[in-house]
Amino acid sequence: MRLPILILLSLIGATSCFAQLNLGFEKWNVNYNGIDEAKNWINTADATKFDAPATLFKLVDNPGSGLASLKLTTAYWPKGAPYNLDTLVGSLLQQHPYTERPESFEFIYKCAPKNDDEILVGVQLTKSIEHNTVVIGEGFFTNGQTTNNWTNEQVKIDYYSDQIPDNINLIAMSSANAVLTNGNHGYAKIGSTLYLDNFKLKLAEKRDLDSRYFIHVYPNPAKSFINITTNSPERQQIEIYTLSSQLLLNATFSDKSKIDISMLNSGTYVYKVYNVSSGKTTATNKFNIIR
Repeated sequence: MRLPILILLSLIGATSCFAQLNLGFEKWNVNYNGIDEAKNWINTADATKFDAPATLFKLVDNPGSGLASLKLTTAYWPKGAPYNLDTLVGSLLQQHPYTERPESFEFIYKCAPKNDDEILVGVQLTKSIEHNTVVIGEGFFTNGQTTNNWTNEQVKIDYYSDQIPDNINLIAMSSANAVLTNGNHGYAKIGSTLYLDNFKLKLAEKRDLDSRYFIHVYPNPAKSFINITTNSPERQQIEIYTLSSQLLLNATFSDKSKIDISMLNSGTYVYKVYNVSSGKTTATNKFNIIR
């Protein structure tokens, strides 16, 4: 099921720059203004500066692993009723640049959803294409049953294209009914709670190209096209950028391909070739177009 989680992305804006990715929740410095300064987590439901109750907590008693864990809870805010915001969902998001294709993610959790509510933990990989954000892969875990003990969970990530992402979104919500069912099973329920710890991304085992394998991109300089040949058994993707890192075109190939570059002006460009399955860069260089 495709989940419209991208609605959360509009809540983070320019505040989501890359910091150290540490998902054990050990070094949190939560200030309840919306941002965990230690790791750039963003509490999308935070309204404490308006005297709303907190929905995000750092727990040091009985963590799932290490010294601390996360608690998200759905809270009641009477002053928010005139604005249809009397129910605040504990929701957490981290967004940062990322160019791998993980096959799954794992974490440990406990939860106590109320009255047909559901908790949600997810990963979404996106790519910016012509100023639009396109989802190329995602995986989500939901649970509507109380789980009292810390439990391990691993979730497969499904991909919708062979493209390499440029961004990853890590998502956790104490109530997800409105996202999952559009309210068909009711909306967020006061008191629904999610405990989360030890979040990890699992990459497929990377295999370095054998020395027998090659990737050739030619001619250089080029005029109206470039050729790509390889004897690697794995699918590859080529991306062509300006010197200022603006992506101009991309294409996937298996053994050979002819790329039309007639729409590009004379000048110097950069190409990058990726292994589609692992996301590893297998070739990169500059080339010139002369006409």
